[in-house]
Amino acid sequence: MPFDANVFVLGTGVVGGALLEILRGPLASRVGVLGVANSRGVVLSPEDRPDAIRPDELAALLARPRGAASPRIEDGVLDRVAALNGVLVDATAEESIGELYERALARGVHVVTANKKPIAGPFLSRERLFDVTRRARRARLRYEATVCAALPVIGTLGDLVRTGDRVRRIDCVLSGTLGFLCNELAEGTPLSKALAVARERGFTEPDAREDLGGADVARKATILAREVGARLETTDVVLEPFVPREVLEVSSPETVEREVAKLDAGFEARVERLRRRNEKLVYLARIDVDDRGAVSASAGPVAVPATHPAAQLQGASALVAFTTARHAHDPLVVRGSGAGGAVTASALLADVFAAAT
Repeated sequence: MPFDANVFVLGTGVVGGALLEILRGPLASRVGVLGVANSRGVVLSPEDRPDAIRPDELAALLARPRGAASPRIEDGVLDRVAALNGVLVDATAEESIGELYERALARGVHVVTANKKPIAGPFLSRERLFDVTRRARRARLRYEATVCAALPVIGTLGDLVRTGDRVRRIDCVLSGTLGFLCNELAEGTPLSKALAVARERGFTEPDAREDLGGADVARKATILAREVGARLETTDVVLEPFVPREVLEVSSPETVEREVAKLDAGFEARVERLRRRNEKLVYLARIDVDDRGAVSASAGPVAVPATHPAAQLQGASALVAFTTARHAHDPLVVRGSGAGGAVTASALLADVFAAAT
């Protein structure tokens, strides 16, 4: 019995690992796994069973020493994926993976990604990628999982734009990670401990400084602004980091929690002052579209009243509110879990099925 979809998975970290776990369990009978690649190497399914990776081979891949960079996926592998109507699924955080997308799309391979970097990268590079998609005979590029995990943000915004609505403002809590930190701070948890828990639960980026510095939010804001039609770069986002820039500059991915611990007392005092004023610290992003269609974006930590919708979020929840010509007085709101391996993996799978049908 044929599968509903076949996938080649890039990345076996928090998101990729969760995806593979789902594919070994509930969806084992519906999705075939053509191959898996990470910085340790590549494993392909056997020729006589092209839709099934052997469990022992996958385990051996995961046990290999980590490499300095992800391996190159050869054109022959992509041709094999194309022949089986497969989908290339990117669960990495690789910067320069756009070239692989282009080669895959040109061969008719659908690409589904949770990786924000190719979509929020330099505008001209992003446009080149979309040009390849438009020229491809049947291949699709889907990236719902790049913004707020499994929340239908990209699709909702796309529907608003396609149906002729005019977006005027997007207010959003785009980082489930920073939302989690703010909620933990409000509960009295030290920032460094909250960050450690967020990392353990798979909420943070591989380098948590991208969360703390706002880079992750800037990429998401850029993706949304481009959906409205803006030629925005991430450097155009007016960005205030969640923690001082000097802390980010002196730390590394391995030492960031230790450096952040030096801020615990200051954040505790700040949160207590806000609590006495019945306010809460949140990390908000905002995209504005003026009457001429010019788009601007900003993001940073702000204090909001306890009655503010963003202050009502719990855990790693995210929120996006669209104020448009048709939703002028009562914004269209999308909210829910905005971070985590399992929910992001579910968004990838939803896009896989959408692309494969």
